Amino acid sequence: MPGSFTLRPIEANLIHDTELIGKMSPYCSFQLGEKIVASAICKKGGKNPHWEDVVTMPVPVMNDDLLQVHVMDKDRFTKDDEIGSFSLDLKEIETVGSVSKWYPLFYKNKPAGEIHLETSFVGQDINIQSQTGVTGFEAETKIYHEQKQIVEPHTFTKEIDVVETVPVTQKIEVMEPVKVMKDVEYTEVVPVTKKIETIEPEVVKKEVEVIEPRLVTKTIQVVENVPVMKEVEVIESKPVIKEVESFEPQTFTKQVEVTEYVPVTKEVTVTEPVHMKKAVEYVEDVITTQTVTKEVKEPVIVNEEIKTTVGPATLIGAEEKILKEKIVEKDIIESEKIYEERF
Repeated sequence: MPGSFTLRPIEANLIHDTELIGKMSPYCSFQLGEKIVASAICKKGGKNPHWEDVVTMPVPVMNDDLLQVHVMDKDRFTKDDEIGSFSLDLKEIETVGSVSKWYPLFYKNKPAGEIHLETSFVGQDINIQSQTGVTGFEAETKIYHEQKQIVEPHTFTKEIDVVETVPVTQKIEVMEPVKVMKDVEYTEVVPVTKKIETIEPEVVKKEVEVIEPRLVTKTIQVVENVPVMKEVEVIESKPVIKEVESFEPQTFTKQVEVTEYVPVTKEVTVTEPVHMKKAVEYVEDVITTQTVTKEVKEPVIVNEEIKTTVGPATLIGAEEKILKEKIVEKDIIESEKIYEERF
């Protein structure tokens, strides 16, 4: 059935990361047959990109049932890298009308994350009514109703996750210098008076027994050595106590003022990033459908070969088929013009 699909990627949670340094800039690429349409790029979106644009995919006369969706990473100097992809069944959307759900992404048959996608189908009904009968091969006037899609901007409000810096009071421990009184030991050389015992020579008088020769009257007068007590001076060493003054080291304790670093707890105010929900307004193009009634008078294309072999009845059917194909082709061209004007 002729018409078009509207595709609105909302957000994605990606597992596969193509960037070694920095964040990815993801976008969505939709491929239907040879037709490829891309969404806007979420710059530096990383693994959690968001999109706010709507993509329109016109349906050709001969279309495939599967729409290929590729999530790509936009590279500035090299070829864009694929993050993940999946296939979307268009018959389901055409039957239901609109679908909004999360689809799993795969890269080389491995899970690459998921994407939230809203899709809808808008068909074009062509009702042809004959105003005058066909007599022979004359031109006839026909009225048909055509549904057109109009893209209009609308303002929406939604909550998004933003990061804001807020002041936060924290307690931290710092080392600060503090003057304190402290007992310290030190050694000084001081004069000290001591009593010591010394040995000194001293002259003393002693009574000693000596043998001296004396004249002794005996019956026989002879000279003999006899002991006699005599006082003589001799030198002896005796211990003497003296007071002497000497210098010796002694240890003292006194209080001095010193500076020491001690831990001190302080309250400081710092700014930290906080994730919060915030309501923002954004403008989004919304596609509306209008029914336009047109009156067209087109001549019947007569093929002499068909006229001879088949007859006028077949020509009327051929004419209606040609008219329908022209109208469908016209709608496709108009849809492509709308897409080119937007992007």
